[in-house]
Amino acid sequence: MANETQSIVIANTTVATTGDAEAMARELIGQSIAACVQIDGPITSHYRWAGEVQQSTEFRLTIKTSMATWPKLKERLARIHPYDEPEILMTVVDDASDGYRQWVIDQTT
Repeated sequence: MANETQSIVIANTTVATTGDAEAMARELIGQSIAACVQIDGPITSHYRWAGEVQQSTEFRLTIKTSMATWPKLKERLARIHPYDEPEILMTVVDDASDGYRQWVIDQTT
């Protein structure tokens, strides 16, 4: 298991269109904020918003970055995200192959 300075994280968010997902992925990779962004979808999300039960089609971005870069990623996602209140979740990776972990860190620091 890596120490905190060598840790990687996975962030997740969702958007309404593939165009938004692809534009966000290009920006995050281009700015070296993310090492990899995977886009899944369409998915169906069910949730309560503004007092109403909602259902919508979305695309999920799974974003790999370093722990050191996480604050910058979180801030950038909040700024470029098209939603008023975006889902921005982060999960610490407890363990990963040494080579992949180092690749993520090298791409994002």
